[in-house]
Amino acid sequence: LMLQGVGERPAAAFARGANVQRLRYAYTLLGGALVGFGGAAFSLSVKLGWSYHHTQGFGWIALAIVIFGGWHPVRGAFGAYLFGALQTLGSQLQSTFTSVPIQIFQVAPFALMIVVLLVTNNEGLDRLLAYLPRDTARLISRIIRGRAPAALGTNFQQE
Repeated sequence: LMLQGVGERPAAAFARGANVQRLRYAYTLLGGALVGFGGAAFSLSVKLGWSYHHTQGFGWIALAIVIFGGWHPVRGAFGAYLFGALQTLGSQLQSTFTSVPIQIFQVAPFALMIVVLLVTNNEGLDRLLAYLPRDTARLISRIIRGRAPAALGTNFQQE
């Protein structure tokens, strides 16, 4: 709750007794450490060693998942599982459709993530939601759209 308070309304978090600057640095360090652990796990267990083009474009997929998640961890996890399911499905379909070139199945998850980003952006989503009843469109819009923390990138001066 304090994390959300520091990101949305740092003055309110400060009024509740939080050291806003210290918490911002601590959360930034924690996020960086988690990213570092993720990178170490990837290079030590998923793809051993190091090579040129080591991540094979998965950094772009990670960025797409963050955008798809819209600053919401549950949506981000859903996006990661969706991409993993698409990759697994592509691997399974390779043995079923042997006449289709293997490169199609390797590229399909990336292309589908681009389609998902196009659909979930503001303009594309507005076009799709225009065909739905107003209450349903409002509910779907609230679920899908995410917004950055209100105080992101702002400097907080304690008074």
